[in-house]
Amino acid sequence: MEAKTELIIWSAINLLLCIVVVNAVYRVRQGQLIDYVDSSTPGILLREVGLFIVMIGIPFITLISGAAGLDLLALGADLSAPNPIAGFAFANWARGIGVTAIVIACALLVLWVGNRSAPRGETWRIGWIGLRDAFYNEVHWTFYRAAPALWLGDAYWGVIVGTLLVLIEWFTHPTASAWTVDVAGRQWLAVRLASLICSAFLYLATQNLWLMMAANLIIQLAGSRLLIAPRVTRPPNSNL
Repeated sequence: MEAKTELIIWSAINLLLCIVVVNAVYRVRQGQLIDYVDSSTPGILLREVGLFIVMIGIPFITLISGAAGLDLLALGADLSAPNPIAGFAFANWARGIGVTAIVIACALLVLWVGNRSAPRGETWRIGWIGLRDAFYNEVHWTFYRAAPALWLGDAYWGVIVGTLLVLIEWFTHPTASAWTVDVAGRQWLAVRLASLICSAFLYLATQNLWLMMAANLIIQLAGSRLLIAPRVTRPPNSNL
């Protein structure tokens, strides 16, 4: 099968899983299944396995099958560079770190300015879940950019179409309407959008997945403290 066709098929499967399966889980027996997934050890384990398959497993399959190259998944392409570090030459790392620092600073400045007139509350507590989300989300978002970038031969269109796919996935989530109901939901969504926009820019500017993950984590941790929101017992989650 042609790489372009295989990649678009896997992208469609991924998107359908994220929309259809998640909605089904929330609706089975009036939400009893999602309660089981959230409250029981087997359910939590099942959720984590499912997330891993969708966020990491499918992109990895396309990588080892050759449908998506290292460059499309922002893992580096210049293997001939002397002493490459995680797929990138030292000069690319130096430039990329500088660009990433500027992007992070701009994102946090926008969040801080936007929060000046917003209600305040207690600081979020992200913990280790932020590290997992940074890893999962950046791989997942980059995968969505790969197919349109390959089909259209343009990374810019890959970013635009990929971002639209992510937004479709978010706003078809069963709990999407609740994200804007309270301060915590709106501020969480602001951090999420900031992470997505910065990821898109860094995909174009650095093509370095590792820097994109670092930026995502920093924006989550710092943004959650800039946007001081009321504590919630169950923070929003657009994955499951």
